[in-house]
Amino acid sequence: MRLAYWNGALWAIGSGLASSQLVVYLAMAFDAPQIGLGIGLLLAAPHLVGVLRLAAPALIGRLGGRKRFLIAAYVASGVVLAALPAAAAPGRLPSAGASLAALVGLWCAYHLLEYLGTVALWSWLADLVPPAVRGRFFGRRERWMAFGQAAAMLGGAWLLAAWRRSRPDEPPWIGYSVAAALGAAFVLAAVIPLVWMPDRTTRQARGAAVTIGQWLAPWRDRRLWGLLCFQCWISFFNGLAQAPQNYYQDKVLELSLPVMLCLRVALRWGQWAVAPGVGRAADRAGNRPVIAASLLVIAQGPLFYALATPQQPWWITGAWGCWIAWVGLNVGLPNLLLGLSPRRADTPYIAVWLATAGLCHGLSTVWGGSLLDHYRGQTFAWLGGTLGYCQAAFLLVWIMESLGVLVLLWLVREPPVAARMAAAGPPDAPRS
Repeated sequence: MRLAYWNGALWAIGSGLASSQLVVYLAMAFDAPQIGLGIGLLLAAPHLVGVLRLAAPALIGRLGGRKRFLIAAYVASGVVLAALPAAAAPGRLPSAGASLAALVGLWCAYHLLEYLGTVALWSWLADLVPPAVRGRFFGRRERWMAFGQAAAMLGGAWLLAAWRRSRPDEPPWIGYSVAAALGAAFVLAAVIPLVWMPDRTTRQARGAAVTIGQWLAPWRDRRLWGLLCFQCWISFFNGLAQAPQNYYQDKVLELSLPVMLCLRVALRWGQWAVAPGVGRAADRAGNRPVIAASLLVIAQGPLFYALATPQQPWWITGAWGCWIAWVGLNVGLPNLLLGLSPRRADTPYIAVWLATAGLCHGLSTVWGGSLLDHYRGQTFAWLGGTLGYCQAAFLLVWIMESLGVLVLLWLVREPPVAARMAAAGPPDAPRS
């Protein structure tokens, strides 16, 4: 479990340096037409190709088991990320549109390889970690990842600011490319702890083929359907806000990348502080109450974006404070999914859940980018005043994410805590 923590921390450092925020700013440096749709595609395309995670269980069986498949997928993802800055540099290809397309393609390939490996990783962790302490394990791993991302984003913000001061005549995208290359190095380093981690000799670990019955089991499981419907609800409306949010903070509020990275650092530091407590709460009270309480806080974030103006941009700090509560979903949802999955055939469940949620998020993000291009110059009446398109989108997402709590309580079920703990063993033995 300690090796899993190290893997998460190193990967988080790489992810923090080569963040989606940095890649969005790199895309804006191309100054391509239809930038709203371009941002939407950049944010959504990894989720859309992520539907190919459904092939992960079969690939694991064909390529020699979880450990070998996971290491190969993560190494390949790091190599693709390392190639991204050079291949997608502005001016290297004939047009801004071609550069943007190359950036989107490489960003997709990086995420697809990472997503395929994550299916194997979750199945591996499900065998390594006793169910009685799985919530605490995910909470502590989330803490390591929050620390790694926060440190990387803080270092990235300092690096970009120093680069701009020392090289004022150079275009900003060069600094972005340096940060992305450093991120790729840490993504590759995150593979080292996985080499040392032991793999239990289950059928999936040995690379046995997935049967037709195991493939169909997730689609027949009513408990999983409830979890899928809830996840798709949250993914859809969260994706709908992505393009307006990125456009609004860059083009309307005119917030620089170092400022946005600092906000992300504050977010991850907040999650670092609360993650272990959230994991303990999930083990003791159940995952559903933790997810419901977290979502109620998360849903208020878009409201703060709607209140922000170029004269008062500081309102968005309230949104980033609310989004610390994502740690509740980051801990509770995987824990709940693994609890619903059969012990010896969990990779189809993991693949179906991740692919379906990613598809909903990706489609809504593309749609949100297209709507932004079409309506961003229009205004809408609201309570006797007028709102821009971005503000109207934020209010819609605020309402629908708040209603997501009712969707959770209506559709999602989990075994009673007492029965789950009795089946899993004493809560404090062994400790994570």
